[in-house]
Amino acid sequence: MESLDDAYMHADIAIIGGGSVGVSFLCQLIKCLVPQTAHPGPFPQILLFEPACSPGSGEAYGGDLNTNLLNIPVRGMTAFADDKTHFQRWLQAQPPSLLSRFGVHQFDDDSFLPRPLFGYYMERVYENSLQEATSKGISLHHVRNRVDALEKDVNGRWAISCPGGRYAAKRVVLCNGNLPSAAFPELEEHAGYFNDPYPVSQLTRRIEPDASVAILGSSLSAIDAIVALKEAGHQGLIQCFSRNGRLPSVRSPLNRRHLEPKLTAQGIRQAAQAHGGRLTLKDFFSLLAAQMNALGGEMDVADMLGPQLPAREALSREIAAAQAHERLWQVVSAASNEVIDFAWHLLPQAERREYHERWRSLWMARRATFPMQNARNLQRYFEDGALEVLSGYQSCAYNAEARAFTLRAHSAQTAQTRAYRADYVINATSFCLDATRAKDSLIQQLLRHGYAAADPFGGLRLDYETGCLLDARGATQPTISLLGSLAVGTYFWTISMDVNARLAQGQAQRIAGELAQELQAIR
Repeated sequence: MESLDDAYMHADIAIIGGGSVGVSFLCQLIKCLVPQTAHPGPFPQILLFEPACSPGSGEAYGGDLNTNLLNIPVRGMTAFADDKTHFQRWLQAQPPSLLSRFGVHQFDDDSFLPRPLFGYYMERVYENSLQEATSKGISLHHVRNRVDALEKDVNGRWAISCPGGRYAAKRVVLCNGNLPSAAFPELEEHAGYFNDPYPVSQLTRRIEPDASVAILGSSLSAIDAIVALKEAGHQGLIQCFSRNGRLPSVRSPLNRRHLEPKLTAQGIRQAAQAHGGRLTLKDFFSLLAAQMNALGGEMDVADMLGPQLPAREALSREIAAAQAHERLWQVVSAASNEVIDFAWHLLPQAERREYHERWRSLWMARRATFPMQNARNLQRYFEDGALEVLSGYQSCAYNAEARAFTLRAHSAQTAQTRAYRADYVINATSFCLDATRAKDSLIQQLLRHGYAAADPFGGLRLDYETGCLLDARGATQPTISLLGSLAVGTYFWTISMDVNARLAQGQAQRIAGELAQELQAIR
C-alpha cells in the first residue's frame, strides 16, 4: 500500500474496541504516560474505535437485566491490575440511590454483584481516563465506528478503514471483544432462534411466558438466560441440552479470602526444569495439589471433578458441599490466574492437545464457578418442574411444518435417542474462538492478508512476551497486538477480567515505554 495522505487523522496508537478490556488497557496506558506539561513536545495521539456512545462496558457488562451476576466477587474485579480494590472503593463511594438502580442494597468484598453495575463502573473509568489524558496533554479521540480493515503503508503505519472514514496509526491494539458464535449457522435464519443469550432482556421481551424454550449449552451464559426468563415470570418449560449435561460448580461462600495461595512463575519454572524447561499437565496438577497441602488441606479429586449424576441431583450435592466447607480447589484455581498464562506457555503442543481432547470440556464446566444465589434459583426451578438439563445432545433442526424446533438427545441411562420440541432455541455454547470461522470482517481480512494466523488452540497466534500478532509466516509484527478472548491460544484463561487487566497492564507498560523513546527522539 502507498503512503497515507496527510489528510487522514494520524495517531500514535489506535485501540480497536472500547469494551472492558479496551478501556482497561487505555486507562493503564494513560497512567504510564508521562505528562506532556513536564516535557513539552508532540502530544501523544490515541484513537479509540468503539461504536457505542459510552466506552467501557462492552457487550459483556452492558446495560441489561440485573439478574446477570458477576461470577467473580467484588474483591476480584477491577480495571487496574495493580489496584485490586479499585472497584470495591468505587462502590463504597457511591450513593445508595445509584446502587439501588442495580438492585444492590448492601454488599461486601465477597458479594457477586450485577454485571451491568460493573459496566457502569467501567464507563466511569473511561471518563476519568479522558480527564487524566487531557491533564497530561494527551490527545484521546473516540471514533464511534467499527473497523473493517487494517493495511500497512510503505512507512509501516496502519491504514484503518471504517464505514465513511479512514485513519492511520503507528500502533494498533486489538480489543475486539467476544465474537458471535458460529456453531449453528443453519438455525440463524429462523425467527425463534437466538444466537446469543445477551442481552437477556431481549429474551424476556420476545419469548412468550408459556413458550417452551431449549437452551443449547449448560454453562454460565445458559444460567444467565434461565434466571432472566424465570425471574421475569416465564412459566413454560426450559430445557438445557449439552453433551455432558453438567452445570458449572457452585462457589463456596466459605472460601477463605486471607489465605489465597500464590503460585509463582519461579515455582512453575522449577517444576518444568525436570523436562528441559517444559511443563506437563501432571506437573501443573501436582503444583495445585501442593498449594492445597500448604493450606492445610488436600486435593479432593471427587469434589474437583464433580459428581457424575443427573444435573438436578448433582446441583443439590454441589450446594451442600459449598455450604458445608470451603472448596480448596476453587481457592487455588482462582489464585492460579496470576500465572496460568505462563504455565500454559510452558506446555508443549502435545500436552496442550491432550488437554483440549481429554479435559477441556470437563474443566471448563468446573473451573467457571457460579454464586450460591443463582444455584438456589436453579434448584427452585428444578423442584417446580420448570427446568431440565439433558445430556447426550445430538442435533437441533427447525421443523417448518410444526413451526418449532426439534432437538435430539441420547440418554445413556436408557440407551435411547429421544426427540424434543421447543418454540424457541437459545445458543449458550459460548462465543466463537475459532478465528477461521469468526463472523468478523476485520479478523477475516487480517487472516486473508497474512497479517494474522489462527492459533490451533483458539484465537490468533501471538508472541507470548509482547502479545503482538504472529503473521502467516510466523514472524512477530511489533506494531499490532491483541487482548481479550482471541488471545486464548497464547494466554489460556482470557475470559476473566483479572487476567485481561494484568495482560493489558503489561502491554500498556511496554507501549508507553516505546512511545516515550520515540517522543524523546523527536524533541
